[in-house]
Amino acid sequence: MIATPAGFDPPSDPMDGVRSLFGSPDPVTWLFTGDSVTQGSAYLHGHRDYTQLFAERVRVELKRSADAVINTAVGGRTIAAVAADADRAILRYRPDVVIFGAGLNDSRGGAEGVASFVDTYRDLCRQVGAAGARIVLQTPNGFLPSAADFIVDHLASYTEAIRALAVELALPLIDHAEVWATATDEAVPDEWIGSGCHPNHFGHRVMANAVLRSLGIFDPDSATCRLYIP
Repeated sequence: MIATPAGFDPPSDPMDGVRSLFGSPDPVTWLFTGDSVTQGSAYLHGHRDYTQLFAERVRVELKRSADAVINTAVGGRTIAAVAADADRAILRYRPDVVIFGAGLNDSRGGAEGVASFVDTYRDLCRQVGAAGARIVLQTPNGFLPSAADFIVDHLASYTEAIRALAVELALPLIDHAEVWATATDEAVPDEWIGSGCHPNHFGHRVMANAVLRSLGIFDPDSATCRLYIP
């Protein structure tokens, strides 16, 4: 557990504490950080990434205009790189919620790198939690067989490690990998990828919807949530 006061009984769903912030009269600072997918730096061709769609839903459609949505993700980053830059990329903003997106680049470490990945991620979560932020973990999106070999061979192990860490620390999890793995004929994941493992604008819409559903603010009648997805 992270920063759990003595005698505190955590909610049965770790996401409930984050969801409750949408009812707060005080402005909330949401911070996304991680790798190129979260940065939205590839294969979007001018379209909005999933963090920008989240901002549109929250600040415009839910009329929480005083909320701030910050994105400090950088392409190529591993969780170790995020941790090394935590003061500048996370803590200086004093966020209320930090939503991590990592694992794709970390899978370069192969099977032998999973343990250090988990150790670093755990320490980072404890550091950020001690600073007063709520933390949300995310699993990586799906990928094509044409993705880099290290992703094809090892990403599943890192995804499982993220799921296990969420359980260990009682942290909320947005499981993009599960969404992509269970897609049906009505939603073809091949059409959500720009190249290898990088979502295109359709993929980012899928990711945004997963975030919004997990946070309890998805509305199929809203402009943000009804964007076309093949």
